[in-house]
Amino acid sequence: MRELRIILMRGFTITLVTAIPGTILIALYFITSPRIAEYHEIKLKKSVLDIFTIQYHTEERKFFGFTVKKIDKEDVRKVFEKNITMETIPEIPPAGQKNGQPVSGKKGKELFKYYKDEELQGIGFVVSKLGYGFNKAADISLFICVGPDLETIKGIDILDHAETPGLGGRMTEDEFKMQFIGKKLKPKISLVRGRESVEINEVHAITGASYTSKGIEDIINEAMKNFWQEMEANRG
Repeated sequence: MRELRIILMRGFTITLVTAIPGTILIALYFITSPRIAEYHEIKLKKSVLDIFTIQYHTEERKFFGFTVKKIDKEDVRKVFEKNITMETIPEIPPAGQKNGQPVSGKKGKELFKYYKDEELQGIGFVVSKLGYGFNKAADISLFICVGPDLETIKGIDILDHAETPGLGGRMTEDEFKMQFIGKKLKPKISLVRGRESVEINEVHAITGASYTSKGIEDIINEAMKNFWQEMEANRG
């Protein structure tokens, strides 16, 4: 009887010890998941508006001598809804699957289009792929935007990554991203190292981050190849 009581007490203790952290984690998930979802929503919409140079309301505040720019989330949503047209097209599967035909029943790729005076100014979309540098298990997520010719880059933005801070993480810096504006995507974009970018399809790689630079190059080129195929299939 005493041994049974000890076993039950140990079982109860183990259950209690594991249940408390589990309950805390579940509670934290339900508390933080809406905020995380909102963060990603606003970040994407802000990126789309920034690349199309569409203004939204911001407010500057000073804390301990530092100026912090606060974004008006509701205004971002309103400006985005007013100016950006969203469209979904079927995605093309990788080569060798279903003869390159769109996948039925799949959600498809979301396109973000901006029209000004009824003329198309550009089309953007999001692409995600596993990282190449510090954390190969986490996605690099890019927003790629092209002009009406579908071959000229209007801009790119980094929505998410887990690359090495100070190395691959420098892909988020404006100095790197601004290089892509106006570059041609055909035959393909090329990130060059050890020299200046001189051709219309060349961008200077991130110093000290060869793997990440090659990764971004591959992501953009592969994404654009699929995008062109999807647009062609959708046109047909």
